[in-house]
Amino acid sequence: MTIHRKTAADARPAVGRDCDAWCSRCNMALEHTIIAMVGLEIVRVKCNTCNSEHKYKSAREAALGPAPTTKAKAKTAAASAARPRSAVSAPPPSNASRLLWTRSMGDRDRAKALPYTPAIVASPGSLIDHKQFGYGIVDAVIDGKSRVLFEDGYKVLVTGR
Repeated sequence: MTIHRKTAADARPAVGRDCDAWCSRCNMALEHTIIAMVGLEIVRVKCNTCNSEHKYKSAREAALGPAPTTKAKAKTAAASAARPRSAVSAPPPSNASRLLWTRSMGDRDRAKALPYTPAIVASPGSLIDHKQFGYGIVDAVIDGKSRVLFEDGYKVLVTGR
């Protein structure tokens, strides 16, 4: 009898792998498929039960519940709400990736962009329109994952599911 053990590389989250997350529609901690990551941080997931896509929220964060609000916390919440959304959600893009994206998008017809879903069949050079990240150009497709250049930099997305 052989016992299978996961290696450290298998334990790391990756696009297309499953993870436990809080589903706001099911109102439960369930298994989700990772759709998008920024670096090593999970950004978007898809519930394997109800098929809804949403931002990643760990089951632990949901179990802790909302913290009691105080005047100090209310001030920081108001300050973060006053900032533009892009300043809060994404790290600043590198100038090189933004320049490359600007040059690549210059002559493209945005009306022909394909709306992003995990089921999209992408090919290198395809233009996609992502709800959260905006317009992007598919750079490479490997094993059901696509590396896409967005204005904020490269992101790895699930495709062909």
